[in-house]
Amino acid sequence: MKIGRPYEITGPPITIYHNIFSQFKTLINNPNFDLQPKDVASAFKLIEAATQFYSNETERLDGMQPFLGALLDRTIGGLPAGYGFRTDGVILHWISSSSTNAPILVMEAKNEIGTGGSDPDAQGAFSLRKIWAHKSMSRLKDRCCCPSFVLSVAGPRITIHGGVLVNSFIVQPLTETLGLANFPDPFGRARYIAQIMVALRTCLKDLEDYYEEISRLAPAEMSQMSCFVPVIRQCGNFTLTYTSGNLLPDRIGRAMFDAKAVQSNELEGRSVKVKFTPRYCYEAHSLLAQKKLAPQILHFGELADGWKVVVMDSLTGPDLASAAQRTVPTRARQDIKEALDLLHEKGLVFGDLRPPNIMLCERDISDGETEQGAMLVDFDWAGKDGKQPYPPSLNTEVKWPDGVEPAGFIRKAHDIAMFDWLCMEFAS
Repeated sequence: MKIGRPYEITGPPITIYHNIFSQFKTLINNPNFDLQPKDVASAFKLIEAATQFYSNETERLDGMQPFLGALLDRTIGGLPAGYGFRTDGVILHWISSSSTNAPILVMEAKNEIGTGGSDPDAQGAFSLRKIWAHKSMSRLKDRCCCPSFVLSVAGPRITIHGGVLVNSFIVQPLTETLGLANFPDPFGRARYIAQIMVALRTCLKDLEDYYEEISRLAPAEMSQMSCFVPVIRQCGNFTLTYTSGNLLPDRIGRAMFDAKAVQSNELEGRSVKVKFTPRYCYEAHSLLAQKKLAPQILHFGELADGWKVVVMDSLTGPDLASAAQRTVPTRARQDIKEALDLLHEKGLVFGDLRPPNIMLCERDISDGETEQGAMLVDFDWAGKDGKQPYPPSLNTEVKWPDGVEPAGFIRKAHDIAMFDWLCMEFAS
């Protein structure tokens, strides 16, 4: 269960697994969103109800739920008998073709922050998982990544989350915690809250249509792998067919997949890696790729929520950390040095010159003979010298050059020091 608590169990962005979450984010940030007067009025009534003091959680739910339901245009009810537990609210969509209730939204609430013995964000995530674990959900679970929304309430505050099932459940906030109390411009706040809730209403309708559609598909039309891989299938001129699940399940804020990339005039295609990351230095990667000192880039783009997607050739050689030999071949050392020199000449730094980020590869020399060279991979930290920071989560137990600190700026001198250490550690 990846809910970001503790920090180490933060999953990759759920937006890569289903479009409904990117759609929601796009709608709530649309400056030209068309709102109806009745929705703004309902949002204001929700604010009035949320700002009252209540004696207990039940009273708060009774006070707020009618206006939440009006904004979502749906009844927020309870779970039917047979689930073995209760939620504070749920919106189920009945699919007649499969006789299944699809949980499109789960709600958990607390009367005030600190009451009720648990965090409603976490409780909502676990309630969602328990619903999807019910035996009645097996048909849908075999067909999709189980996209759903979670609405948590803590006093006069609400948060909207999204959740998917991809090997494990990932539940993440799609909004900040939205305060409903003590805003000097309550009418402006009502419009803002109305836009978010109407966006959620739109997405709930689309989610209902989605579940109806996949429920009608024959088993032969479904692929189990499609439940666990990104929805991004078209990158530039290439069509992607994923051949693995997430290769970085333990990397916070990263995801990478094996895939086949095929152009319209090709039959076989080529093996690629598809990486999703919040930051990436395309300039550094493409510079080295031109000199065959990094994998060739087939596509680089930015998703609606700012995440970067990189499609690159898949390398067959081992990385330096897992290679059988404990020496850096002469040509490989030359390649690494050339790569750093090219970056530094352009005012760029690499930042993470550790053995796992150095891939060994065969270089043609003459008469069909080869020698072992190297390519750099993982340009997440690369950037402008003295302007690109190290991540604040930098592992301080790793030996770093002098001057390196979490969130500190990366310098050329750091790259050079790490290259010198590398040569000493893997000296022939």
